[in-house]
Amino acid sequence: MEGVQPLNENLENARGRRFPSNKLWLVVSVIQGLGLLLCLTYVFQHFYASQMSPQNPPIESIQVRFTKCENKKGFIITSTNSKTMKVQNNSVIINCDGFYLVSLKGFFSQNISIHLYYRNGADSLFFHDNVKFVNSATVAYLAYKDKVYFDVVTHNATCEDIQVNGGELILIHQSPGEYCVN
Repeated sequence: MEGVQPLNENLENARGRRFPSNKLWLVVSVIQGLGLLLCLTYVFQHFYASQMSPQNPPIESIQVRFTKCENKKGFIITSTNSKTMKVQNNSVIINCDGFYLVSLKGFFSQNISIHLYYRNGADSLFFHDNVKFVNSATVAYLAYKDKVYFDVVTHNATCEDIQVNGGELILIHQSPGEYCVN
């Protein structure tokens, strides 16, 4: 037993065992290096993305009120603090192509017929005949240079005799990023 080396020394000095051990360490090191590289890439991309400002334009929207009716103009609409859309000649001007959520609400002192148009010669978005209140919503594709406006027909009264309570028209652009002119 004197000439026999301890088992631990035999394993360390054995030629066949040394090379696979180094190969295993090399594979593990490469995998760890790739994992570290992926982790650093993710962190830097996240940091870089947070430094960039968003490129999306503000969403086009407007809320207008209509409270009185004039015989020649129909309902007079007034804007309430819209920064992206404007009222011009008693119409809401569309600057961007795309889908819009259109909501129309109002209570009237007498029965009326009301049309909501968006383009000359086109069908109306809404048509309500002989009603005292309106509460409608739809989604419509509107394009640049379209104008959203009312046409009112009164029954047994002049337009100026009609009182409106809670008259409101809301337009919200649903597909930002399409063709827009500001």
